[in-house]
Amino acid sequence: MKNIVKIIAAAFLVGTVASCEEDLIVYDAGDGFVQVNTTGGQVAEASADAVVTTVLLGSGTNETGVTVNFSVSSSDASRYTITPANGTLEIPAGEFSADIVFNTVDDLLVNGNLDVTITLDSASAGAGIGLGGEGNESNSRTITIVDDDCPIDLANFTGTFSVFENFTDGVNSPFGLADFFGEAYQLEIAPDPSDATGTKVIINNSAGFNVYINDGTVMTFQACPGTVLFDAGFPTVALFRTFEYTDSSYSEADGVIQCTGPLATFGPYQFTFTRM
Repeated sequence: MKNIVKIIAAAFLVGTVASCEEDLIVYDAGDGFVQVNTTGGQVAEASADAVVTTVLLGSGTNETGVTVNFSVSSSDASRYTITPANGTLEIPAGEFSADIVFNTVDDLLVNGNLDVTITLDSASAGAGIGLGGEGNESNSRTITIVDDDCPIDLANFTGTFSVFENFTDGVNSPFGLADFFGEAYQLEIAPDPSDATGTKVIINNSAGFNVYINDGTVMTFQACPGTVLFDAGFPTVALFRTFEYTDSSYSEADGVIQCTGPLATFGPYQFTFTRM
């Protein structure tokens, strides 16, 4: 194990002149030691960038390579991946560092921030753990995954919804498809029973009304940006054209969902679903 020599500061006074020497800590590398390059950090849940923890070998030589065993602890291992996954890292002969790679798993759950701790447990070739091999400095790193999902109460979007739709500008404004086709639209919206995220609903047309959106359409609320998307892609409205909307929004307080954008070549268009 490493020898630590601490030279105690000496202070002396000669006449009116004082002189001090600073504390000096000297590490004898001995068989070497491994440590992490940093002890903290955070990453957004939706980040596509890996978080790299470099394990450093403090040694004069590395002729045979060093195997480092590490462990990972958190309250929810489903929210990230670690490479190498087996908890064993190899620092090859002639090298003095190797990387543990951490990636987040983006989900739609409102599950709060998560602390993940990577701890160096042991090393081969007689190398100690932590700064100087003493085991209590730079031997672990805690990474915080920052949740990017916001809560939404689907009860505000369950039930029967009226449909107001129209062209907002151009030669077809202010009329809607219901005016041109002589139709009436109304929707039934319910939570998707197969969804564990609490963000998806299934849309069906009310009995006795014309088809506005295909029955069984699944829509997802993207809670943090306050937008919606349709799981199968842009919806076809009134069995007429695909509505490639460019903006969407919703209001929980009012039970309103709205999408706006071009309807093919027929001009700017929007629909508004309002809970009845």
